Amino acid sequence: MTTMPVYFVSHGGPNLLDDTEYPPNGAIASGLRAIGDEIKALSPRGMVVVSGHWEAGASSLQVSGIRAEPLIYDFYGFPASYYKQQFPHTVDPQLSQRVAELFKAQNVPIDTVARGLDHGAWVVLKKAGLANAPLPIIQLSLYKNESMDMHVQLGETLAELRKEGIVVVGSGMAVHNLRDLFGSRSTSLR
Repeated sequence: MTTMPVYFVSHGGPNLLDDTEYPPNGAIASGLRAIGDEIKALSPRGMVVVSGHWEAGASSLQVSGIRAEPLIYDFYGFPASYYKQQFPHTVDPQLSQRVAELFKAQNVPIDTVARGLDHGAWVVLKKAGLANAPLPIIQLSLYKNESMDMHVQLGETLAELRKEGIVVVGSGMAVHNLRDLFGSRSTSLR
């Protein structure tokens, strides 16, 4: 079996889905669609997404996918149409269990939970054309800490899944809390 790739995508806000702000023929939309097409062409057995919007405990993790759950609209102040968006996809409880087994083998406490995809996962995957894709999609939390070593180990643990036909996607952004960014800017400009 081919070792599956890892992708890192910058997801931005739900307005990424706006064809006026991000035209279908623009660089961002075209790039995400190319990633989605590549993933579909690889025919992976599944996908694990890690987003900057889900942290579990300081030394424990959580994995979703035990059953399909509604999407999480974890953004604020956007037009109502964004809160009606859908991202049809399947989940795989066996994949969730496999992820949990890998971390338990590393003595990392991990719970399998019923949780929908947050916007860090579903918005970018939708823009990539992966709605209704023929692969289950589950999500893994991050640790609720800033330990580089623990998060590198998280990635190393997920690497095993790539050999099993699972694509790994990291979704985030260098500047993530825009309220803090813009708040600090206005303070520093005074």
